[in-house]
Amino acid sequence: MRIYYIANARMPTEKTHGLHIAKMCEAFAACGAEVTLVLSRRKNVIAGDVFAYYGILRNFDVQYIPVWDLVGKGFFGYWLTQLSFSFGLLRHFWSKKTGMVITRDELSGWMMSKRGFRVFYDMHGFPERWRSFWKVAMKQMAGIICTNEWKIGKLRDAFGIQEDMLLLARNGFDASAFDRDISKEDARRSVGLPLDGNIVMYTGHLYDWKGVDVLARAASSVRDALVVIVGGTAGQVADFQKRHRDIANLVVIGHKPHADMPLYLKAADVLVIPNSRISKNARAIPYSIYDTSPIKLFEYMASKRPIVASNLPSIREVVDEETAVFFEPDNPRDLARSIRAVLHDADGSARRALRAFDKSREYTWERRARRILQFMQR
Repeated sequence: MRIYYIANARMPTEKTHGLHIAKMCEAFAACGAEVTLVLSRRKNVIAGDVFAYYGILRNFDVQYIPVWDLVGKGFFGYWLTQLSFSFGLLRHFWSKKTGMVITRDELSGWMMSKRGFRVFYDMHGFPERWRSFWKVAMKQMAGIICTNEWKIGKLRDAFGIQEDMLLLARNGFDASAFDRDISKEDARRSVGLPLDGNIVMYTGHLYDWKGVDVLARAASSVRDALVVIVGGTAGQVADFQKRHRDIANLVVIGHKPHADMPLYLKAADVLVIPNSRISKNARAIPYSIYDTSPIKLFEYMASKRPIVASNLPSIREVVDEETAVFFEPDNPRDLARSIRAVLHDADGSARRALRAFDKSREYTWERRARRILQFMQR
Protein backbone atom coordinates (compact mmCIF):
# COMPACT_ATOMS: atom_id res chain seq x y z
CA MET A 1 0.00 0.00 0.00
CA ARG A 2 1.29 3.46 -0.93
CA ILE A 3 0.60 6.20 1.61
CA TYR A 4 1.30 9.91 1.34
CA TYR A 5 1.41 11.53 4.77
CA ILE A 6 0.83 15.24 4.12
CA ALA A 7 1.85 17.79 6.76
CA ASN A 8 2.02 21.54 6.27
CA ALA A 9 4.54 21.72 9.09
CA ARG A 10 8.03 22.86 9.96
CA MET A 11 9.98 19.70 10.65
CA PRO A 12 11.96 18.87 12.61
CA THR A 13 10.14 20.82 15.30
CA GLU A 14 10.32 20.94 19.08
CA LYS A 15 6.51 20.68 19.16
CA THR A 16 4.73 17.41 19.85
CA HIS A 17 2.92 17.18 16.52
CA GLY A 18 6.26 16.69 14.79
CA LEU A 19 7.09 13.71 16.99
CA HIS A 20 3.67 12.23 16.27
CA ILE A 21 4.02 12.61 12.50
CA ALA A 22 7.55 11.16 12.43
CA LYS A 23 6.65 8.19 14.62
CA MET A 24 3.52 7.39 12.62
CA CYS A 25 5.40 7.46 9.31
CA GLU A 26 8.01 5.12 10.79
CA ALA A 27 5.29 2.82 12.16
CA PHE A 28 3.31 2.73 8.88
CA ALA A 29 6.49 1.76 7.04
CA ALA A 30 7.36 -0.86 9.66
CA CYS A 31 3.92 -2.39 9.02
CA GLY A 32 4.73 -2.79 5.33
CA ALA A 33 3.34 0.39 3.76
CA GLU A 34 5.31 2.41 1.19
CA VAL A 35 5.32 5.82 2.87
CA THR A 36 6.18 9.30 1.62
CA LEU A 37 6.07 12.21 4.06
CA VAL A 38 5.22 15.43 2.20
CA LEU A 39 6.20 18.59 4.12
CA SER A 40 6.23 22.33 3.50
CA ARG A 41 9.70 23.76 2.96
CA ARG A 42 9.99 26.29 5.77
CA LYS A 43 12.76 28.22 7.50
CA ASN A 44 14.00 26.19 10.47
CA VAL A 45 16.46 26.99 13.24
CA ILE A 46 16.72 23.27 14.05
CA ALA A 47 19.57 21.63 12.17
CA GLY A 48 19.48 18.06 10.90
CA ASP A 49 16.90 15.95 9.14
CA VAL A 50 13.73 14.32 10.40
CA PHE A 51 15.36 10.92 10.89
CA ALA A 52 18.29 12.11 12.98
CA TYR A 53 16.27 14.55 15.10
CA TYR A 54 13.60 12.02 16.09
CA GLY A 55 15.90 9.00 16.17
CA ILE A 56 13.76 7.01 13.75
CA LEU A 57 14.48 4.46 11.03
CA ARG A 58 15.08 5.73 7.49
CA ASN A 59 12.29 3.54 6.20
CA PHE A 60 10.23 6.20 4.38
CA ASP A 61 10.80 9.04 1.91
CA VAL A 62 10.51 12.77 2.60
CA GLN A 63 9.51 15.34 -0.03
CA TYR A 64 9.10 19.10 0.30
CA ILE A 65 6.62 21.60 -1.15
CA PRO A 66 7.87 25.21 -1.54
CA VAL A 67 5.59 27.68 0.27
CA TRP A 68 5.29 31.35 1.10
CA ASP A 69 6.65 31.04 4.63
CA LEU A 70 4.51 33.67 6.36
CA VAL A 71 3.60 31.82 9.58
CA GLY A 72 3.97 34.29 12.44
CA LYS A 73 2.85 37.20 10.24
CA GLY A 74 -0.69 37.30 11.58
CA PHE A 75 -3.98 35.94 10.30
CA PHE A 76 -3.37 36.66 6.61
CA GLY A 77 0.20 35.35 6.77
CA TYR A 78 -1.04 32.09 8.23
CA TRP A 79 -3.69 31.60 5.56
CA LEU A 80 -1.39 32.58 2.70
CA THR A 81 1.01 29.89 3.89
CA GLN A 82 -1.84 27.38 4.06
CA LEU A 83 -3.09 28.24 0.58
CA SER A 84 0.38 28.24 -1.00
CA PHE A 85 0.99 24.77 0.42
CA SER A 86 -2.38 23.48 -0.78
CA PHE A 87 -1.88 24.73 -4.33
CA GLY A 88 1.69 23.44 -4.24
CA LEU A 89 0.27 20.03 -3.41
CA LEU A 90 -1.95 20.11 -6.47
CA ARG A 91 1.07 20.81 -8.68
CA HIS A 92 3.14 18.16 -6.88
CA PHE A 93 0.47 15.47 -7.29
CA TRP A 94 -0.77 16.52 -10.75
CA SER A 95 0.55 13.39 -12.48
CA LYS A 96 0.11 11.01 -9.55
CA LYS A 97 -2.99 8.84 -9.65
CA THR A 98 -2.43 6.10 -7.06
CA GLY A 99 -1.98 5.96 -3.31
CA MET A 100 -3.91 7.05 -0.28
CA VAL A 101 -3.46 10.18 1.79
CA ILE A 102 -3.38 10.63 5.53
CA THR A 103 -3.14 14.13 6.99
CA ARG A 104 -3.75 16.30 10.03
CA ASP A 105 -4.38 19.34 7.76
CA GLU A 106 -8.03 19.86 6.95
CA LEU A 107 -7.49 22.22 3.98
CA SER A 108 -4.88 19.97 2.38
CA GLY A 109 -7.08 16.94 2.96
CA TRP A 110 -10.11 18.59 1.38
CA MET A 111 -8.13 19.68 -1.70
CA MET A 112 -6.56 16.24 -2.14
CA SER A 113 -10.00 14.64 -1.89
CA LYS A 114 -11.11 16.94 -4.73
CA ARG A 115 -8.09 15.71 -6.69
CA GLY A 116 -9.54 12.18 -6.46
CA PHE A 117 -7.42 10.67 -3.68
CA ARG A 118 -8.89 8.69 -0.82
CA VAL A 119 -8.04 10.91 2.16
CA PHE A 120 -8.03 9.90 5.81
CA TYR A 121 -8.03 12.73 8.29
CA ASP A 122 -6.20 12.22 11.60
CA MET A 123 -8.10 14.58 13.91
CA HIS A 124 -6.24 15.94 16.92
CA GLY A 125 -8.49 18.87 17.77
CA PHE A 126 -12.20 19.36 17.25
CA PRO A 127 -12.87 22.71 15.49
CA GLU A 128 -14.22 25.59 17.53
CA ARG A 129 -14.44 27.89 14.48
CA TRP A 130 -15.20 27.62 10.74
CA ARG A 131 -17.71 24.85 11.44
CA SER A 132 -19.39 25.18 8.01
CA PHE A 133 -16.14 24.53 6.17
CA TRP A 134 -15.21 21.68 8.50
CA LYS A 135 -18.56 19.98 7.99
CA VAL A 136 -18.10 20.06 4.21
CA ALA A 137 -14.44 19.01 4.41
CA MET A 138 -15.02 16.11 6.81
CA LYS A 139 -17.76 14.65 4.62
CA GLN A 140 -15.25 14.50 1.75
CA MET A 141 -12.92 12.26 3.75
CA ALA A 142 -12.77 8.51 3.17
CA GLY A 143 -12.43 8.15 6.95
CA ILE A 144 -11.64 10.12 10.08
CA ILE A 145 -9.25 8.91 12.76
CA CYS A 146 -9.99 10.25 16.25
CA THR A 147 -7.66 10.24 19.24
CA ASN A 148 -10.49 9.94 21.76
CA GLU A 149 -14.15 9.04 22.10
CA TRP A 150 -15.21 12.63 22.77
CA LYS A 151 -14.25 13.65 19.21
CA ILE A 152 -16.15 10.70 17.79
CA GLY A 153 -19.28 11.84 19.60
CA LYS A 154 -18.84 15.44 18.43
CA LEU A 155 -18.33 14.43 14.79
CA ARG A 156 -21.40 12.23 14.90
CA ASP A 157 -23.63 14.78 16.65
CA ALA A 158 -22.41 18.08 15.16
CA PHE A 159 -21.52 17.02 11.62
CA GLY A 160 -23.66 13.93 11.09
CA ILE A 161 -20.67 11.71 10.30
CA GLN A 162 -21.64 8.03 10.11
CA GLU A 163 -20.11 5.59 12.60
CA ASP A 164 -18.44 3.48 9.91
CA MET A 165 -16.46 6.56 8.81
CA LEU A 166 -14.85 6.93 12.24
CA LEU A 167 -11.97 5.12 13.92
CA LEU A 168 -10.85 5.49 17.53
CA ALA A 169 -7.04 5.39 17.61
CA ARG A 170 -5.52 7.09 20.63
CA ASN A 171 -2.03 8.54 20.57
CA GLY A 172 0.86 6.30 21.52
CA PHE A 173 4.49 5.85 22.43
CA ASP A 174 7.60 4.05 21.24
CA ALA A 175 7.72 0.77 23.16
CA SER A 176 11.35 0.07 22.19
CA ALA A 177 12.47 3.32 23.85
CA PHE A 178 11.02 2.21 27.20
CA ASP A 179 12.10 -1.42 27.12
CA ARG A 180 15.51 -0.53 28.54
CA ASP A 181 15.83 -1.97 32.04
CA ILE A 182 17.53 0.74 34.10
CA SER A 183 17.33 1.53 37.81
CA LYS A 184 16.08 4.85 39.11
CA GLU A 185 19.57 5.65 40.42
CA ASP A 186 21.28 4.91 37.09
CA ALA A 187 18.68 6.97 35.25
CA ARG A 188 19.38 9.89 37.58
CA ARG A 189 23.11 9.59 37.00
CA SER A 190 22.54 9.61 33.26
CA VAL A 191 20.56 12.88 33.30
CA GLY A 192 22.42 14.59 36.15
CA LEU A 193 19.69 14.57 38.80
CA PRO A 194 20.31 14.11 42.56
CA LEU A 195 20.65 10.48 43.62
CA ASP A 196 18.92 10.96 46.97
CA GLY A 197 15.46 12.25 47.81
CA ASN A 198 12.11 12.10 46.04
CA ILE A 199 11.66 13.58 42.57
CA VAL A 200 8.29 14.70 41.23
CA MET A 201 8.40 15.32 37.47
CA TYR A 202 6.49 16.91 34.61
CA THR A 203 7.62 16.73 30.99
CA GLY A 204 6.28 18.90 28.19
CA HIS A 205 5.56 22.45 27.17
CA LEU A 206 4.78 25.26 29.59
CA TYR A 207 1.54 26.56 28.05
CA ASP A 208 -0.86 27.76 30.74
CA TRP A 209 -3.46 25.08 29.93
CA LYS A 210 -0.86 22.42 30.72
CA GLY A 211 -1.24 23.34 34.39
CA VAL A 212 2.47 23.64 35.17
CA ASP A 213 1.93 26.79 37.26
CA VAL A 214 -0.39 24.74 39.47
CA LEU A 215 2.39 22.19 39.92
CA ALA A 216 4.86 24.95 40.79
CA ARG A 217 2.53 26.29 43.49
CA ALA A 218 2.00 22.77 44.82
CA ALA A 219 5.78 22.35 45.17
CA SER A 220 5.75 24.73 48.13
CA SER A 221 3.67 22.16 50.04
CA VAL A 222 5.84 19.17 49.10
CA ARG A 223 9.11 20.30 50.64
CA ASP A 224 10.47 16.77 50.98
CA ALA A 225 10.57 16.35 47.17
CA LEU A 226 12.34 18.05 44.31
CA VAL A 227 9.89 19.12 41.59
CA VAL A 228 11.54 18.86 38.17
CA ILE A 229 10.04 20.29 34.99
CA VAL A 230 11.56 19.10 31.72
CA GLY A 231 10.49 21.07 28.66
CA GLY A 232 9.63 24.48 27.34
CA THR A 233 11.29 26.93 24.98
CA ALA A 234 13.98 29.27 26.26
CA GLY A 235 11.45 32.11 26.47
CA GLN A 236 8.87 29.99 28.29
CA VAL A 237 11.47 28.78 30.78
CA ALA A 238 12.70 32.32 31.53
CA ASP A 239 9.14 33.58 32.15
CA PHE A 240 8.26 30.55 34.24
CA GLN A 241 11.36 30.87 36.41
CA LYS A 242 10.63 34.56 36.96
CA ARG A 243 7.10 33.78 38.14
CA HIS A 244 8.26 31.06 40.55
CA ARG A 245 11.75 32.19 41.54
CA ASP A 246 10.98 31.94 45.28
CA ILE A 247 10.24 28.19 45.22
CA ALA A 248 13.44 26.51 46.41
CA ASN A 249 12.54 22.90 45.53
CA LEU A 250 11.59 23.65 41.90
CA VAL A 251 13.99 22.99 39.00
CA VAL A 252 13.18 23.84 35.38
CA ILE A 253 15.47 22.08 32.93
CA GLY A 254 14.01 23.24 29.63
CA HIS A 255 13.74 21.41 26.34
CA LYS A 256 15.62 18.13 25.96
CA PRO A 257 15.79 15.71 23.02
CA HIS A 258 12.84 13.35 23.04
CA ALA A 259 15.24 10.41 22.97
CA ASP A 260 16.23 11.36 26.55
CA MET A 261 12.66 11.25 27.90
CA PRO A 262 12.68 7.58 29.00
CA LEU A 263 15.71 8.29 31.21
CA TYR A 264 14.11 11.37 32.74
CA LEU A 265 10.83 9.57 33.42
CA LYS A 266 12.57 6.55 34.95
CA ALA A 267 14.52 8.95 37.21
CA ALA A 268 11.29 10.14 38.88
CA ASP A 269 9.31 8.88 41.86
CA VAL A 270 6.06 10.54 40.73
CA LEU A 271 4.96 11.78 37.30
CA VAL A 272 2.39 14.57 37.08
CA ILE A 273 -0.01 15.54 34.30
CA PRO A 274 -1.66 18.69 35.70
CA ASN A 275 -3.89 19.83 32.80
CA SER A 276 -5.93 22.92 33.59
CA ARG A 277 -9.49 24.13 33.02
CA ILE A 278 -8.20 27.71 32.81
CA SER A 279 -6.33 29.45 29.98
CA LYS A 280 -5.84 32.87 28.46
CA ASN A 281 -6.56 31.13 25.15
CA ALA A 282 -10.28 30.36 25.22
CA ARG A 283 -9.93 27.62 22.59
CA ALA A 284 -7.40 25.77 24.74
CA ILE A 285 -9.92 25.23 27.55
CA PRO A 286 -12.16 22.62 25.84
CA TYR A 287 -9.04 21.12 24.28
CA SER A 288 -7.53 20.48 27.71
CA ILE A 289 -10.76 19.29 29.31
CA TYR A 290 -12.10 17.02 26.57
CA ASP A 291 -10.00 16.91 23.43
CA THR A 292 -6.36 16.17 24.15
CA SER A 293 -4.78 12.71 24.00
CA PRO A 294 -1.39 13.49 25.58
CA ILE A 295 1.57 11.49 24.30
CA LYS A 296 3.22 12.11 27.68
CA LEU A 297 0.44 10.17 29.41
CA PHE A 298 1.24 7.00 27.45
CA GLU A 299 4.95 7.51 28.07
CA TYR A 300 4.29 7.99 31.79
CA MET A 301 2.38 4.70 31.81
CA ALA A 302 5.22 2.93 29.99
CA SER A 303 7.81 4.20 32.49
CA LYS A 304 6.40 2.15 35.40
CA ARG A 305 6.27 5.21 37.64
CA PRO A 306 3.22 6.36 39.66
CA ILE A 307 1.02 8.95 37.94
CA VAL A 308 -0.83 11.88 39.50
CA ALA A 309 -3.28 13.44 37.03
CA SER A 310 -5.94 16.13 36.75
CA ASN A 311 -9.43 14.74 37.12
CA LEU A 312 -10.57 15.64 33.60
CA PRO A 313 -12.56 13.68 30.98
CA SER A 314 -9.65 13.79 28.49
CA ILE A 315 -7.36 12.03 30.97
CA ARG A 316 -9.99 9.63 32.33
CA GLU A 317 -10.53 8.22 28.84
CA VAL A 318 -7.17 6.49 29.32
CA VAL A 319 -6.49 6.01 33.04
CA ASP A 320 -8.68 5.44 36.10
CA GLU A 321 -8.26 4.93 39.85
CA GLU A 322 -6.62 1.56 39.19
CA THR A 323 -3.81 3.18 37.22
CA ALA A 324 -3.47 6.75 38.54
CA VAL A 325 -4.23 9.09 41.43
CA PHE A 326 -6.43 12.06 40.55
CA PHE A 327 -6.59 15.58 41.94
CA GLU A 328 -8.97 18.49 41.45
CA PRO A 329 -7.73 20.52 38.45
CA ASP A 330 -6.25 23.96 39.24
CA ASN A 331 -6.06 23.17 42.95
CA PRO A 332 -2.40 23.20 44.08
CA ARG A 333 -3.33 22.11 47.61
CA ASP A 334 -5.14 19.02 46.34
CA LEU A 335 -2.29 18.29 43.93
CA ALA A 336 0.22 18.46 46.83
CA ARG A 337 -2.02 16.14 48.87
CA SER A 338 -2.14 13.62 46.01
CA ILE A 339 1.64 13.71 45.54
CA ARG A 340 2.19 13.11 49.26
CA ALA A 341 -0.32 10.24 49.20
CA VAL A 342 1.60 8.54 46.38
CA LEU A 343 4.97 9.04 48.09
CA HIS A 344 3.68 7.66 51.40
CA ASP A 345 1.97 4.59 49.90
CA ALA A 346 4.81 2.77 48.18
CA ASP A 347 2.98 -0.55 47.74
CA GLY A 348 -0.25 0.92 46.40
CA SER A 349 1.64 3.28 44.10
CA ALA A 350 3.74 0.42 42.73
CA ARG A 351 0.61 -1.62 41.99
CA ARG A 352 -1.03 1.24 40.12
CA ALA A 353 2.17 1.91 38.17
CA LEU A 354 2.41 -1.75 37.12
CA ARG A 355 -1.23 -1.82 36.00
CA ALA A 356 -0.64 1.38 34.00
CA PHE A 357 2.42 -0.22 32.40
CA ASP A 358 0.43 -3.32 31.42
CA LYS A 359 -2.28 -1.12 29.89
CA SER A 360 0.29 0.95 27.98
CA ARG A 361 1.02 -2.03 25.72
CA GLU A 362 -2.27 -1.24 23.94
CA TYR A 363 -0.96 2.15 22.84
CA THR A 364 2.26 1.67 20.89
CA TRP A 365 2.76 3.56 17.62
CA GLU A 366 2.94 0.28 15.71
CA ARG A 367 -0.39 -0.95 17.09
CA ARG A 368 -1.94 2.39 16.19
CA ALA A 369 -0.51 2.18 12.66
CA ARG A 370 -1.85 -1.37 12.15
CA ARG A 371 -5.36 -0.34 13.20
CA ILE A 372 -5.31 2.64 10.85
CA LEU A 373 -4.03 0.56 7.92
CA GLN A 374 -6.82 -1.98 8.46
CA PHE A 375 -9.31 0.91 8.55
CA MET A 376 -7.92 2.36 5.30
CA GLN A 377 -8.16 -0.99 3.52
CA ARG A 378 -11.73 -1.75 4.53
